[in-house]
Amino acid sequence: MPAINGDTVRIVGAHEGAAGPVLVVVDPAGGVLLFSSSTGQDGVSRWDADSGALVWRSQDASVGGNALAAARPAGGRWVLAAAGEDGVVRWDGLTGQVLPGCDSGGDAVWGLAATCLPDGRAVLVGAGNGGGVHRWDAETGAALGAPLVGHGISVKCVAVQPLTGDTVMIASGGDDGCVRRWDAATGRALGNPLEASGGVVEVVMLPLGGGRTLIAAGDNEGFLYRWDAGSGEPLGHPVEIGAYTVPASAVHLAGRPTLFTFGADEVVRQWHAVTGEPTGGSWKGQAASCAVRADGTVLLATGTFTGDIVVRTLGR
Repeated sequence: MPAINGDTVRIVGAHEGAAGPVLVVVDPAGGVLLFSSSTGQDGVSRWDADSGALVWRSQDASVGGNALAAARPAGGRWVLAAAGEDGVVRWDGLTGQVLPGCDSGGDAVWGLAATCLPDGRAVLVGAGNGGGVHRWDAETGAALGAPLVGHGISVKCVAVQPLTGDTVMIASGGDDGCVRRWDAATGRALGNPLEASGGVVEVVMLPLGGGRTLIAAGDNEGFLYRWDAGSGEPLGHPVEIGAYTVPASAVHLAGRPTLFTFGADEVVRQWHAVTGEPTGGSWKGQAASCAVRADGTVLLATGTFTGDIVVRTLGR
């Protein structure tokens, strides 16, 4: 049941199980799309982010437990993708119409990210359990070349971000304890692996201005790492953020590069993305996603263990 209180929309009992992953994205026309899953218990859903009303829910309750990503090709429709044990499933993001899935060769996919290339094509990137980084055309679901190999062991997470010029970078993290960088269009490896102490479980990227981009990653030993995406140089020392705590999303908020994390303690926390210092603000949630409206307003969507979803307007 939705409840609206000022700048907060709360969807109580959105899922029968824990709500997450969650995904909030902003349409170029200004609309907000809110999606969620529930670890494969009652399907993938789209919600009205303003009213909290259910827009559609997938008929297959078992899909989408690992990750969600949404992309919109130039001049095309929104495509929502969900990663799971059996690969990647796709829907029309607005209507919920089922689209052909993405072939992962039988590989379970743990992480998922989406972006657009300079030529307007939308790309989905998947973290494969078999050690490969998959790329698919988001509009058709077709594979874009062979999986990118280098981790040699299960890949757990991916992020993707346009850099200066025409390069779009993929950052992938895996059980080998490394973040690896790739050209999303060509699949070419970029630079040397970035090393963490433990297996890398989540990675996010954020433009910093001045042509620089941040890569932030969390490992299974509870540390947060930050690197310059272009040079690979570390940004400060690793910061302990807590066991079973991972980066969720990064945005610019109140003039600061801001990172949000969530963990098994069901707390979403806020950090300075470059220095790793806590910057105040915490909310209940075991899943989180951020998006920025055209006017700079930041939206934070969180999901709880009890199945609730909350969308908050945090300001600019």
